[in-house]
Amino acid sequence: MERDLLLSDDIAKLAGALKGAISTDRESPSKKQALRGVQYYTGDHEILRNRIFYMNDQEELVEDKYASNVKIPHQFFTEIVDQKVQYLLSIPMEINVTNEDDTFKEYLEEYYDEEFQLFIQEMLEGSSQKGQEYAFVRTTEEDKITFQVADSLGVFYVYDDLNVPQRLVRYYDEKITKGKKEIVLHRAEVWNEKQVWFFTAEDQGAFELDNAAEHGGVNPRPHVLGKNEKGEIAGRDYQRLPFARLENNKYLKTDLEPIQALIDDYDIMNAYLSNNLQDFSEAIYVVRGFMGDSLDKLRTNLKAKKTVATGEDGGVDVKTIDIPVEGRKTKMEIDKENIYKFGMAFDSAQVGDGNITNIVIKSRYALLNMKANKAEVRLRVLLKWINEMVVADINRRYKKAYKPEEVEFEFVRETMVNEKDLVDNAKTEAETKQILLETILAAAPKLDDDTVLQQICELYDLDWEEVKKKIDEQDFSDDGEGDGDDDADPNLDDEPVVDPAIDPNAPVKVAGFNVRKPV
Repeated sequence: MERDLLLSDDIAKLAGALKGAISTDRESPSKKQALRGVQYYTGDHEILRNRIFYMNDQEELVEDKYASNVKIPHQFFTEIVDQKVQYLLSIPMEINVTNEDDTFKEYLEEYYDEEFQLFIQEMLEGSSQKGQEYAFVRTTEEDKITFQVADSLGVFYVYDDLNVPQRLVRYYDEKITKGKKEIVLHRAEVWNEKQVWFFTAEDQGAFELDNAAEHGGVNPRPHVLGKNEKGEIAGRDYQRLPFARLENNKYLKTDLEPIQALIDDYDIMNAYLSNNLQDFSEAIYVVRGFMGDSLDKLRTNLKAKKTVATGEDGGVDVKTIDIPVEGRKTKMEIDKENIYKFGMAFDSAQVGDGNITNIVIKSRYALLNMKANKAEVRLRVLLKWINEMVVADINRRYKKAYKPEEVEFEFVRETMVNEKDLVDNAKTEAETKQILLETILAAAPKLDDDTVLQQICELYDLDWEEVKKKIDEQDFSDDGEGDGDDDADPNLDDEPVVDPAIDPNAPVKVAGFNVRKPV
């Protein structure tokens, strides 16, 4: 029912449905998990809310505000998200044009600039943290479209019966001063493929249509509102929803969910190791015949006065405790390994056996590469939508008829390599080619010239047809010049040709060249 009201053009119905729809979206499990992803990315972990309790003499659970309570968030999630984004986008995305119009490339560069690269990076970061992120297109004062991120924490689609998004609701809050009182102003926007409605609500009040001057006094208004050449208010639309969603995966799950429990466990292991080291750095006192009022007072006296009163048969035994340091360290190492494994990330602290070849490096990047492949496929879907908007805007501004299919995006990834391994591989490849070349030349006397030339071209990745053509042209130009075949006697060369059967080291004529076999 609420969805039907949000699809209505009746302003009263729209306004009435907004409050409930926004409240439902805010409290949805997906939005709560998205908020948690943002918190962990910024270092706001569960460990920061950790509290320590003990049972007092009245058997009541009381918070111990004097015990050590170390709270250290370990930002694995921040590193894992940044790894994914930078591995995919650290080298700026390249834009290639398949047609021969250089002007088209120049037009595209107006849109796909440094700010666009930053926008794509923020989109990928947001979808990793929240499971989804929205791109929003708007028109600048220069009458050119640009793209910005619409925070998915305050955005949701409105679907029809076929599960196709027909509208989009964007909402956010701001604090304003009204009179001498500070109130919360709730803002909401409802977009479709033609226009947008603006609504506001104060504190717990209902939403009403907003006719503020910032909207040009037009509400609802077209996507783009401005003045024409005559100075008259005019508008136009994008003929589609000016929003697109980048999905992190099919289920809109964040990158945090597979590893949150592991990160929390690591934080706890580390924090309680620190607590144990602080709390048990001093001895524990076993009191016999205690004459005090309560153990609470005893505890206070031991900390403050370092004294305690006992009876005639009483006494104090000093005990120490062995802290399970190695056990906690082992558990932390296991957690760390699983965080990188299930987070599909690269652990730069890996040492291995010291044999760091390029094959080993590649294997360590395998999970991150797999994760980047999945992200790139979904990013290309978003780029397709963006490119359609850009090409349509270029055609509108410059009266052209370019096609979106004429634009291609290329991603280049960069990983660490072992330079010595590359040099050794290149040396081995060169030596292998040298051996193959010697084998070809050794068999040359028994093969025709074209076969020998073709084998050499294949060995060095040359175009045989092109090489043969150039050799034929050179033979033709050398006739009668004294340094090639002579017209009077085509068998005469500057360097005599000797029968290999007589002299095995004699030069062999291959397609017009004298090639001396290696000794």
